[in-house]
Formats: sequence, C-alpha cells, structure tokens
Amino acid sequence: MAKDGTNRLQSMAQFSLFATSYLPLFVLLIAKQFNSNYKYFHFGGVNSEAFEIFLTKFGLSVILTLISIIGYVGFLFTVSNLDRDVENGFSVKVKDIRNKNSEAISYIATYIIPFVFLELNNWFELFSILFLILIIYRIYINSSLVLINPVLSIKYSLYEVDYEESNATRTGFIISRDKYLQEDERIKIYEIGHKMYYSKTINND
Repeated sequence: MAKDGTNRLQSMAQFSLFATSYLPLFVLLIAKQFNSNYKYFHFGGVNSEAFEIFLTKFGLSVILTLISIIGYVGFLFTVSNLDRDVENGFSVKVKDIRNKNSEAISYIATYIIPFVFLELNNWFELFSILFLILIIYRIYINSSLVLINPVLSIKYSLYEVDYEESNATRTGFIISRDKYLQEDERIKIYEIGHKMYYSKTINND
C-alpha cells in the first residue's frame, strides 16, 4: 500500500467534494441574496450602471450557482470513479471502529452557519466571503476535512477504524456506504489520502 502521504484524489475531485460540502450554504446564500435584492431583478438595459448593479446584487449568486453545478456533477463522477477504483484496493480486517458521522454536524456549525449571517450588499462583503471560502478550501483539501461532507453523509458513513493488514494493526479514516460496519468484517480499502480511504464491504457468500 502506498505510504507517500499524498492526497491521491485529483484536483477536480477535491474541488467537487469541497463544493458539495458547502452546497447547503451556497443554497442559503443564493436564496438570501435574491430575497434581499429581488426588486433589482429586472432588465435595466445594456449599460455599465445596470451591469454594476447586477454584479453587486446578484454576482455572488451567479458564482455560487456555477460552483454548485460544476461541483455536484464532479461529485457524481468522483463517487463513480471511487466505486470502480476500490475494486483494486486492499482487503483488510476491521479490528475496532468509531463512528464519526457527528463530525458533519460540527462542520456545519463551524464552517457553514457563520456565513449565513453575513450581509451581501457591497463589494467588500462579497470579496470577503469569496476570500474566506478560498482559504477554507486550501485547508480542506490538505486535511481530513475532505471526508467530512454533509451531502456525502446522506448516503455514506465516516469511520475511524483500526484494521489488520499483513499481521500489523493500522489506523485510518474511511468512508463507506455501509451504515452498520462492524468489528471483524472484511473490507476493501482504496487510499485517497494520508490515512484516508474509500471502502467497500466484502460479502461473505
């Protein structure tokens, strides 16, 4: 198994996971901006003033909508690729398991909810939001946060596991479709980052 400690997810896959992790926030911000500025939502002609008003009042919504669409489509491709790649993973035996699904709630409280209370009516606020999201993105893709995703948690579970491989016990974080993973089960794991894995339960027929 690779021990280089690098994130094996492609840049687009990392971006997609980040974008979908923020999808609930993006929807709320788009709804908030539109609700605050709906009176400006009409054709004002083709001129610099109308363009500036549109960017100020709806520019963030346009950017977030594009990020959301690209991120969600990329997310679907990423999950599909991982389902395929895990077949080439390593078979290990689970020794101990700790459910980490509650981390998604902490993620929402820490990284999403504070943004909801920001105002969206001038350039400084808009650039501030985009700058903070960029900073969090850089932190996100270089940490275990890449596995903490409220949207991913709808169909997948996050675990911290001790597993046995080649008569040695190792520890790592895994995401799995199996909501009821148990000790002593055998799983296949595919490395997607340092001590981070995508897993599939091996059926014992």
